[in-house]
Amino acid sequence: MKLGHTYFYHPEYAETNEFVIKQFEQQNVSMQKIQNVLGRSNRYIVTEDSEETTLSMAIHAAKGVLRESNTSALDIDMIVFVTSTSEHLIPCDAIKIHHALQGKANTLCYDINANCIGAFVALDQITKYLSVSDTAQKALIICSEKLSGIVDSENPVTAFCFSDSSFAFIVEKDDSSSGLMDVLYHTDSSICNTVLFPPNGYSCYHPNEVTLWDKSFDGSGSVNFALNDMNSFLERNHLSIEKIDLFLFSQFSLRNINIISDHFNLPPEKVPFYSREVGYTGSSSPLLALHQYRKNVRKLQKGENILIWTLGAGYQAGLMLWKY
Repeated sequence: MKLGHTYFYHPEYAETNEFVIKQFEQQNVSMQKIQNVLGRSNRYIVTEDSEETTLSMAIHAAKGVLRESNTSALDIDMIVFVTSTSEHLIPCDAIKIHHALQGKANTLCYDINANCIGAFVALDQITKYLSVSDTAQKALIICSEKLSGIVDSENPVTAFCFSDSSFAFIVEKDDSSSGLMDVLYHTDSSICNTVLFPPNGYSCYHPNEVTLWDKSFDGSGSVNFALNDMNSFLERNHLSIEKIDLFLFSQFSLRNINIISDHFNLPPEKVPFYSREVGYTGSSSPLLALHQYRKNVRKLQKGENILIWTLGAGYQAGLMLWKY
């Protein structure tokens, strides 16, 4: 199974955090601690006068990855759209993307919402589907988020956290030993009310409502999951930390990455972090880290071992082993 082609699309407007930080400090809210925890400098934002949507960004990314990989839409057997901010519920936006790409008739299309663990779950599901299908060979996955319209600008955690963007990648079945090796999930639903949109559900939804985000939610439970389960997860696959060539961790919090890295004494060059430059992109973040790493650091060699750890609100976390 190959995961070779990726494409990152973002709006033109980039916003630095200096203005947001200054606003809060004028209200006597100290932002330095939050800044150090999250590790942000810049974000991409869909401005109020822009006509860009989650869907339009997704179409840009989908066309981009097809163009750069010299892949025809007629060769795509699955289109999976990953988002927490879908433009449509009926029909699913994957069908809208299929129409924009002029895909073939016998294409499976569906949307998936697992919040920030969405790309991880999609990669898991799609890889397994392709491996048992007699006909499907290639899947196009697009992760797109326009979170600027639903985050609370008065909450210092969310005010400069997220970046509007879209990220597309292609998974292709082949005869190699590359691909998904193993996956492990961890869910703690006892804190399912710490991050909510709409705050009271769609049955009570009012326009202009923003996401309820309890400031106590910092993803620390998912960090403990990684600390407690990573070694045993590797051992059941006859691997050790030293045998991992690249760690793709959730880009939500720099502090969380540092805690895991320090605990396992991971070499910094193996643990990329890009949210400082591009903001936090939600569902796509660990795979966008792969894209940025290959673009800025080095090309990966066939057979290298990748360990992915990420989380989604609610919360749900996961560990994945992928052989490149």
